[in-house]
Amino acid sequence: MAIRLLILVQLLLPLLLVAAAPHLLHPIVLVPGYATNELDARLTEQYRPSSPRCGERKGKGWFRLYLNYSALQDPANVPCFAEQMSSVYDAASDDYQNVPGVETRVPFFGSTQAFRFPDPDRKNFSYMNTLVERLEKMGYRDGETMFGAPYDFRYVVAPAGHPSRVGDAFLRALKSLVERASRQNGGRPVTIVTHSAGGPLTHQLLVRQPPAWSRRFVRRFVPVAAPWGGIVLGMVTLVSGNNYGLPFVDARALLEAGRSQQASLWLLPSPSPAMFGTAQPLVVTKSRNYSAGDVADYLVAIGFGEAVGPYQSRVLPLFGGDLPPPGVPVTNIVGVGVGTTERIVYPGDDLDGTPATVAGDGDGVVNLASALAVENKWKNYRLVKVSNVTHNDLVADDRALEIVIQEIQRAN
Repeated sequence: MAIRLLILVQLLLPLLLVAAAPHLLHPIVLVPGYATNELDARLTEQYRPSSPRCGERKGKGWFRLYLNYSALQDPANVPCFAEQMSSVYDAASDDYQNVPGVETRVPFFGSTQAFRFPDPDRKNFSYMNTLVERLEKMGYRDGETMFGAPYDFRYVVAPAGHPSRVGDAFLRALKSLVERASRQNGGRPVTIVTHSAGGPLTHQLLVRQPPAWSRRFVRRFVPVAAPWGGIVLGMVTLVSGNNYGLPFVDARALLEAGRSQQASLWLLPSPSPAMFGTAQPLVVTKSRNYSAGDVADYLVAIGFGEAVGPYQSRVLPLFGGDLPPPGVPVTNIVGVGVGTTERIVYPGDDLDGTPATVAGDGDGVVNLASALAVENKWKNYRLVKVSNVTHNDLVADDRALEIVIQEIQRAN
Protein backbone atom coordinates (compact mmCIF):
# COMPACT_ATOMS: atom_id res chain seq x y z
CA MET A 1 0.00 0.00 0.00
CA ALA A 2 2.77 2.41 0.96
CA ILE A 3 4.60 1.63 -2.28
CA ARG A 4 1.45 2.30 -4.34
CA LEU A 5 0.91 5.59 -2.51
CA LEU A 6 4.52 6.63 -3.17
CA ILE A 7 4.16 5.83 -6.88
CA LEU A 8 0.91 7.82 -7.02
CA VAL A 9 2.57 10.84 -5.38
CA GLN A 10 5.48 10.64 -7.82
CA LEU A 11 3.06 10.62 -10.75
CA LEU A 12 0.93 13.48 -9.44
CA LEU A 13 3.69 15.74 -8.10
CA PRO A 14 4.60 17.38 -11.44
CA LEU A 15 0.93 18.12 -12.10
CA LEU A 16 0.49 19.56 -8.63
CA LEU A 17 3.53 21.79 -9.06
CA VAL A 18 2.27 23.11 -12.40
CA ALA A 19 -1.15 23.80 -10.91
CA ALA A 20 0.40 25.64 -7.98
CA ALA A 21 2.98 27.57 -10.02
CA PRO A 22 0.77 30.58 -10.88
CA HIS A 23 0.11 31.08 -7.18
CA LEU A 24 3.85 31.17 -6.46
CA LEU A 25 4.72 33.72 -9.13
CA HIS A 26 5.18 37.37 -8.42
CA PRO A 27 2.87 39.28 -10.75
CA ILE A 28 4.31 41.01 -13.81
CA VAL A 29 3.35 44.31 -15.41
CA LEU A 30 4.60 44.75 -18.99
CA VAL A 31 5.13 48.24 -20.43
CA PRO A 32 5.82 48.22 -24.20
CA GLY A 33 7.96 50.55 -26.26
CA TYR A 34 7.10 53.36 -28.63
CA ALA A 35 4.43 52.58 -31.27
CA THR A 36 3.93 49.03 -30.03
CA ASN A 37 0.28 49.07 -28.91
CA GLU A 38 -3.06 49.87 -30.51
CA LEU A 39 -4.46 53.39 -30.54
CA ASP A 40 -8.13 54.16 -31.31
CA ALA A 41 -9.60 57.43 -32.55
CA ARG A 42 -12.92 59.03 -33.34
CA LEU A 43 -13.59 62.22 -35.27
CA THR A 44 -16.02 64.75 -33.82
CA GLU A 45 -17.83 67.69 -35.40
CA GLN A 46 -14.89 69.93 -34.44
CA TYR A 47 -12.58 68.02 -36.79
CA ARG A 48 -11.67 69.95 -39.93
CA PRO A 49 -10.23 67.42 -42.36
CA SER A 50 -7.77 68.52 -44.99
CA SER A 51 -9.62 66.46 -47.60
CA PRO A 52 -12.97 64.66 -47.96
CA ARG A 53 -11.17 61.32 -47.65
CA CYS A 54 -9.79 62.29 -44.24
CA GLY A 55 -13.28 63.14 -43.02
CA GLU A 56 -14.95 59.89 -44.12
CA ARG A 57 -15.05 58.53 -40.55
CA LYS A 58 -16.30 61.75 -39.01
CA GLY A 59 -19.17 61.08 -36.62
CA LYS A 60 -18.98 57.29 -37.13
CA GLY A 61 -17.53 56.28 -33.80
CA TRP A 62 -14.27 54.69 -32.75
CA PHE A 63 -11.83 53.12 -35.21
CA ARG A 64 -8.31 51.77 -34.96
CA LEU A 65 -5.96 54.59 -35.90
CA TYR A 66 -2.80 52.65 -35.11
CA LEU A 67 -2.04 50.20 -36.49
CA ASN A 68 -4.12 49.66 -39.63
CA TYR A 69 -1.61 47.97 -41.88
CA SER A 70 -3.97 47.49 -44.82
CA ALA A 71 -5.15 51.11 -44.88
CA LEU A 72 -1.59 52.46 -44.86
CA GLN A 73 -0.67 50.36 -47.89
CA ASP A 74 -2.77 52.83 -49.88
CA PRO A 75 -0.64 56.01 -50.20
CA ALA A 76 -3.82 58.10 -50.40
CA ASN A 77 -4.59 57.22 -46.75
CA VAL A 78 -1.19 58.24 -45.38
CA PRO A 79 -1.88 62.02 -45.23
CA CYS A 80 -5.06 61.33 -43.23
CA PHE A 81 -3.17 59.06 -40.84
CA ALA A 82 -0.50 61.73 -40.40
CA GLU A 83 -3.10 64.42 -39.76
CA GLN A 84 -4.98 62.37 -37.15
CA MET A 85 -1.81 61.15 -35.41
CA SER A 86 -0.53 64.69 -34.98
CA SER A 87 -0.65 66.66 -31.76
CA VAL A 88 -0.38 70.35 -30.94
CA TYR A 89 1.73 72.15 -28.35
CA ASP A 90 -0.27 74.96 -26.80
CA ALA A 91 2.15 77.51 -25.33
CA ALA A 92 -0.61 79.18 -23.31
CA SER A 93 -1.41 76.00 -21.37
CA ASP A 94 2.15 74.64 -21.71
CA ASP A 95 0.87 71.24 -22.76
CA TYR A 96 0.34 68.98 -25.75
CA GLN A 97 -3.06 67.92 -27.02
CA ASN A 98 -4.69 66.23 -29.99
CA VAL A 99 -5.60 68.05 -33.18
CA PRO A 100 -9.03 69.64 -32.61
CA GLY A 101 -11.82 67.18 -33.28
CA VAL A 102 -9.66 64.07 -32.93
CA GLU A 103 -10.31 62.06 -29.76
CA THR A 104 -8.09 59.11 -28.93
CA ARG A 105 -8.09 56.25 -26.46
CA VAL A 106 -5.85 53.29 -25.64
CA PRO A 107 -7.83 50.03 -25.68
CA PHE A 108 -7.32 47.02 -23.40
CA PHE A 109 -5.42 48.78 -20.62
CA GLY A 110 -4.48 46.20 -18.03
CA SER A 111 -4.18 43.44 -20.62
CA THR A 112 -1.39 42.35 -22.95
CA GLN A 113 -3.95 42.17 -25.76
CA ALA A 114 -3.24 45.76 -26.81
CA PHE A 115 0.36 45.05 -27.80
CA ARG A 116 0.53 41.37 -28.71
CA PHE A 117 -0.26 42.52 -32.26
CA PRO A 118 -0.68 46.29 -32.91
CA ASP A 119 -2.72 45.31 -35.97
CA PRO A 120 -4.79 42.32 -34.78
CA ASP A 121 -6.26 41.86 -38.25
CA ARG A 122 -2.88 41.02 -39.74
CA LYS A 123 -0.82 39.67 -36.82
CA ASN A 124 2.35 40.18 -38.87
CA PHE A 125 3.85 43.05 -36.90
CA SER A 126 4.74 42.44 -33.27
CA TYR A 127 7.64 42.90 -30.88
CA MET A 128 6.01 41.70 -27.67
CA ASN A 129 3.96 38.62 -28.53
CA THR A 130 6.85 36.17 -28.27
CA LEU A 131 7.70 37.44 -24.79
CA VAL A 132 4.06 37.14 -23.71
CA GLU A 133 3.90 33.57 -25.02
CA ARG A 134 7.04 32.62 -23.10
CA LEU A 135 5.58 34.06 -19.91
CA GLU A 136 2.39 32.09 -20.48
CA LYS A 137 4.44 28.90 -20.69
CA MET A 138 5.90 29.78 -17.28
CA GLY A 139 2.38 29.86 -15.87
CA TYR A 140 1.54 33.55 -16.16
CA ARG A 141 -2.05 34.38 -17.13
CA ASP A 142 -3.26 37.63 -18.65
CA GLY A 143 -5.31 39.65 -16.19
CA GLU A 144 -4.44 37.32 -13.31
CA THR A 145 -0.66 37.26 -12.85
CA MET A 146 0.38 39.17 -15.99
CA PHE A 147 -0.82 42.66 -16.89
CA GLY A 148 -0.21 45.05 -19.77
CA ALA A 149 0.18 48.82 -19.59
CA PRO A 150 -0.25 50.21 -23.12
CA TYR A 151 -0.22 53.98 -23.54
CA ASP A 152 -0.63 56.78 -26.05
CA PHE A 153 2.98 56.70 -27.19
CA ARG A 154 2.80 60.17 -28.71
CA TYR A 155 2.76 61.67 -25.21
CA VAL A 156 5.18 61.53 -22.28
CA VAL A 157 5.43 63.39 -18.97
CA ALA A 158 7.00 66.70 -17.97
CA PRO A 159 9.03 67.91 -14.96
CA ALA A 160 7.39 69.41 -11.90
CA GLY A 161 5.66 72.68 -12.62
CA HIS A 162 4.71 71.73 -16.18
CA PRO A 163 1.40 70.06 -17.03
CA SER A 164 1.23 66.86 -19.04
CA ARG A 165 -2.38 65.78 -18.97
CA VAL A 166 -2.09 62.60 -21.02
CA GLY A 167 1.25 61.47 -19.63
CA ASP A 168 0.25 62.14 -16.02
CA ALA A 169 -2.97 60.20 -16.52
CA PHE A 170 -0.95 57.23 -17.75
CA LEU A 171 1.33 57.31 -14.70
CA ARG A 172 -1.72 57.34 -12.42
CA ALA A 173 -3.19 54.39 -14.31
CA LEU A 174 0.13 52.51 -14.22
CA LYS A 175 0.44 53.08 -10.48
CA SER A 176 -3.09 51.77 -9.93
CA LEU A 177 -2.38 48.75 -12.14
CA VAL A 178 0.73 47.86 -10.12
CA GLU A 179 -1.29 48.09 -6.92
CA ARG A 180 -4.12 45.98 -8.36
CA ALA A 181 -1.71 43.33 -9.65
CA SER A 182 -0.23 43.05 -6.18
CA ARG A 183 -3.61 42.87 -4.42
CA GLN A 184 -4.84 40.16 -6.80
CA ASN A 185 -1.80 38.06 -5.97
CA GLY A 186 -1.86 37.96 -2.21
CA GLY A 187 0.00 41.22 -1.75
CA ARG A 188 3.14 40.00 -3.52
CA PRO A 189 5.16 42.87 -5.02
CA VAL A 190 5.27 43.28 -8.79
CA THR A 191 8.05 42.81 -11.33
CA ILE A 192 7.81 45.58 -13.94
CA VAL A 193 9.28 44.59 -17.32
CA THR A 194 9.60 47.28 -19.97
CA HIS A 195 10.89 47.52 -23.52
CA SER A 196 12.58 50.54 -25.12
CA ALA A 197 10.79 53.85 -24.39
CA GLY A 198 8.64 52.11 -21.80
CA GLY A 199 11.73 52.09 -19.56
CA PRO A 200 12.25 55.86 -19.12
CA LEU A 201 8.50 56.36 -18.83
CA THR A 202 8.22 53.76 -16.04
CA HIS A 203 11.30 55.26 -14.39
CA GLN A 204 9.37 58.51 -14.11
CA LEU A 205 6.63 56.71 -12.21
CA LEU A 206 9.10 55.13 -9.80
CA VAL A 207 11.04 58.31 -8.96
CA ARG A 208 7.78 60.11 -8.18
CA GLN A 209 6.70 57.60 -5.52
CA PRO A 210 7.60 57.58 -1.81
CA PRO A 211 10.04 54.82 -0.78
CA ALA A 212 7.36 53.05 1.26
CA TRP A 213 5.19 52.61 -1.85
CA SER A 214 8.09 51.23 -3.91
CA ARG A 215 9.08 48.75 -1.20
CA ARG A 216 5.49 47.62 -0.82
CA PHE A 217 4.52 47.19 -4.46
CA VAL A 218 7.63 46.73 -6.67
CA ARG A 219 9.91 43.72 -6.38
CA ARG A 220 12.15 44.48 -9.38
CA PHE A 221 12.32 46.79 -12.39
CA VAL A 222 13.58 45.07 -15.57
CA PRO A 223 14.06 47.59 -18.40
CA VAL A 224 15.06 46.02 -21.72
CA ALA A 225 16.77 48.18 -24.39
CA ALA A 226 15.96 51.42 -22.55
CA PRO A 227 17.20 54.70 -24.10
CA TRP A 228 18.05 56.46 -20.85
CA GLY A 229 19.67 59.42 -22.58
CA GLY A 230 17.99 59.55 -25.98
CA ILE A 231 19.43 58.27 -29.25
CA VAL A 232 21.27 59.79 -32.19
CA LEU A 233 18.50 58.50 -34.45
CA GLY A 234 16.23 60.91 -32.58
CA MET A 235 17.99 63.73 -34.40
CA VAL A 236 17.64 61.91 -37.72
CA THR A 237 13.88 61.33 -37.57
CA LEU A 238 13.26 65.05 -37.02
CA VAL A 239 14.67 65.56 -40.50
CA SER A 240 13.75 62.39 -42.37
CA GLY A 241 10.53 61.33 -40.61
CA ASN A 242 9.54 58.04 -39.02
CA ASN A 243 7.50 55.46 -40.90
CA TYR A 244 7.02 53.17 -37.86
CA GLY A 245 8.99 50.44 -39.56
CA LEU A 246 6.50 50.16 -42.44
CA PRO A 247 8.61 49.94 -45.61
CA PHE A 248 5.72 50.90 -47.92
CA VAL A 249 5.11 54.22 -46.11
CA ASP A 250 7.17 57.28 -47.11
CA ALA A 251 8.76 58.48 -43.88
CA ARG A 252 8.81 62.08 -45.13
CA ALA A 253 5.00 61.97 -45.34
CA LEU A 254 4.94 61.51 -41.57
CA LEU A 255 7.62 64.10 -40.77
CA GLU A 256 5.35 66.87 -39.48
CA ALA A 257 3.23 64.40 -37.50
CA GLY A 258 6.35 63.04 -35.84
CA ARG A 259 7.67 66.50 -35.03
CA SER A 260 4.38 67.45 -33.43
CA GLN A 261 4.51 64.62 -30.90
CA GLN A 262 5.79 65.29 -27.42
CA ALA A 263 7.60 61.92 -27.35
CA SER A 264 9.89 62.93 -30.24
CA LEU A 265 11.79 65.38 -28.04
CA TRP A 266 12.45 62.67 -25.44
CA LEU A 267 14.49 60.80 -28.05
CA LEU A 268 17.02 63.61 -28.50
CA PRO A 269 20.52 62.81 -27.14
CA SER A 270 21.19 64.04 -23.62
CA PRO A 271 24.12 66.41 -22.99
CA SER A 272 24.70 64.83 -19.57
CA PRO A 273 28.37 63.80 -19.10
CA ALA A 274 27.05 60.35 -18.17
CA MET A 275 25.38 60.09 -21.57
CA PHE A 276 26.50 61.81 -24.80
CA GLY A 277 28.19 64.83 -23.22
CA THR A 278 28.89 68.02 -25.12
CA ALA A 279 32.22 67.27 -26.81
CA GLN A 280 31.25 64.50 -29.23
CA PRO A 281 29.90 65.74 -32.60
CA LEU A 282 26.71 63.89 -33.48
CA VAL A 283 25.75 65.84 -36.60
CA VAL A 284 28.53 67.12 -38.86
CA THR A 285 28.07 69.66 -41.64
CA LYS A 286 30.57 71.57 -43.76
CA SER A 287 30.55 74.63 -41.49
CA ARG A 288 29.06 73.47 -38.18
CA ASN A 289 29.09 70.46 -35.88
CA TYR A 290 26.29 69.73 -33.43
CA SER A 291 26.78 67.85 -30.18
CA ALA A 292 24.13 66.89 -27.64
CA GLY A 293 24.84 70.27 -26.07
CA ASP A 294 23.84 72.00 -29.31
CA VAL A 295 20.39 70.44 -29.73
CA ALA A 296 18.59 73.79 -29.46
CA ASP A 297 20.72 75.20 -32.30
CA TYR A 298 20.12 72.03 -34.29
CA LEU A 299 16.35 72.38 -33.92
CA VAL A 300 16.58 75.92 -35.32
CA ALA A 301 18.84 74.76 -38.17
CA ILE A 302 16.34 72.12 -39.34
CA GLY A 303 13.48 74.63 -39.28
CA PHE A 304 11.95 73.36 -36.06
CA GLY A 305 12.71 76.32 -33.83
CA GLU A 306 9.28 76.19 -32.17
CA ALA A 307 10.44 73.06 -30.34
CA VAL A 308 13.29 74.83 -28.54
CA GLY A 309 11.09 76.12 -25.71
CA PRO A 310 9.42 72.78 -24.91
CA TYR A 311 12.77 70.99 -25.24
CA GLN A 312 14.51 73.30 -22.79
CA SER A 313 11.68 73.46 -20.26
CA ARG A 314 10.18 69.96 -20.47
CA VAL A 315 13.00 67.62 -21.54
CA LEU A 316 16.34 68.93 -20.28
CA PRO A 317 15.22 69.11 -16.63
CA LEU A 318 14.47 65.37 -16.80
CA PHE A 319 17.41 64.13 -18.87
CA GLY A 320 20.05 66.85 -18.78
CA GLY A 321 21.88 65.36 -15.79
CA ASP A 322 22.15 62.09 -13.90
CA LEU A 323 18.92 60.14 -13.66
CA PRO A 324 17.76 59.73 -10.06
CA PRO A 325 17.66 56.15 -8.75
CA PRO A 326 14.23 54.51 -8.97
CA GLY A 327 14.39 53.19 -5.42
CA VAL A 328 13.82 49.54 -6.37
CA PRO A 329 16.13 46.71 -7.51
CA VAL A 330 16.96 47.06 -11.22
CA THR A 331 18.15 44.67 -13.91
CA ASN A 332 19.17 46.74 -16.94
CA ILE A 333 19.25 44.52 -20.05
CA VAL A 334 21.08 46.14 -22.96
CA GLY A 335 22.05 45.13 -26.47
CA VAL A 336 25.66 45.44 -27.64
CA GLY A 337 27.65 44.51 -30.71
CA VAL A 338 25.19 45.82 -33.31
CA GLY A 339 26.11 48.77 -35.53
CA THR A 340 24.17 51.81 -34.28
CA THR A 341 24.11 55.27 -35.86
CA GLU A 342 26.52 57.38 -33.81
CA ARG A 343 27.22 60.28 -36.14
CA ILE A 344 25.49 61.85 -39.13
CA VAL A 345 27.73 63.50 -41.70
CA TYR A 346 26.40 65.88 -44.36
CA PRO A 347 28.65 66.73 -47.33
CA GLY A 348 27.56 70.38 -47.22
CA ASP A 349 25.39 72.57 -45.02
CA ASP A 350 22.04 71.35 -46.34
CA LEU A 351 20.40 69.35 -43.57
CA ASP A 352 17.75 68.17 -46.04
CA GLY A 353 20.42 66.36 -48.03
CA THR A 354 21.33 62.70 -47.83
CA PRO A 355 23.92 62.18 -45.09
CA ALA A 356 26.46 59.46 -44.50
CA THR A 357 26.34 57.71 -41.16
CA VAL A 358 29.06 56.50 -38.82
CA ALA A 359 28.15 53.49 -36.72
CA GLY A 360 29.13 52.83 -33.13
CA ASP A 361 28.11 50.24 -30.57
CA GLY A 362 24.59 49.55 -29.35
CA ASP A 363 21.56 47.50 -30.36
CA GLY A 364 20.94 49.12 -33.73
CA VAL A 365 18.69 51.81 -32.23
CA VAL A 366 19.91 52.66 -28.71
CA ASN A 367 23.51 53.87 -28.52
CA LEU A 368 25.68 52.23 -25.90
CA ALA A 369 26.27 55.63 -24.25
CA SER A 370 22.54 55.88 -23.61
CA ALA A 371 21.99 52.25 -22.64
CA LEU A 372 24.76 52.43 -20.00
CA ALA A 373 23.94 55.92 -18.72
CA VAL A 374 22.80 54.62 -15.32
CA GLU A 375 25.77 52.28 -14.83
CA ASN A 376 27.47 52.94 -11.47
CA LYS A 377 24.77 55.50 -10.65
CA TRP A 378 22.09 53.35 -9.02
CA LYS A 379 22.25 51.02 -6.03
CA ASN A 380 20.87 47.48 -6.13
CA TYR A 381 21.59 47.49 -9.85
CA ARG A 382 22.46 44.64 -12.17
CA LEU A 383 23.66 45.03 -15.77
CA VAL A 384 23.13 42.28 -18.34
CA LYS A 385 24.60 42.70 -21.83
CA VAL A 386 23.23 40.73 -24.77
CA SER A 387 25.58 40.54 -27.75
CA ASN A 388 24.59 40.75 -31.40
CA VAL A 389 20.83 41.02 -30.91
CA THR A 390 18.94 43.98 -32.35
CA HIS A 391 16.72 46.39 -30.47
CA ASN A 392 13.36 44.75 -31.14
CA ASP A 393 14.73 41.22 -31.06
CA LEU A 394 15.77 41.73 -27.45
CA VAL A 395 12.17 40.76 -26.63
CA ALA A 396 11.75 38.27 -29.47
CA ASP A 397 15.02 36.39 -30.09
CA ASP A 398 15.25 33.01 -28.32
CA ARG A 399 18.67 33.66 -26.79
CA ALA A 400 17.71 37.14 -25.58
CA LEU A 401 14.41 35.87 -24.20
CA GLU A 402 16.20 33.24 -22.15
CA ILE A 403 18.11 36.05 -20.45
CA VAL A 404 14.98 38.13 -19.89
CA ILE A 405 13.16 35.13 -18.45
CA GLN A 406 16.11 34.35 -16.16
CA GLU A 407 15.92 37.85 -14.72
CA ILE A 408 12.19 37.51 -14.17
CA GLN A 409 12.78 34.19 -12.44
CA ARG A 410 15.45 35.88 -10.33
CA ALA A 411 12.78 38.29 -9.14
CA ASN A 412 10.54 35.34 -8.27
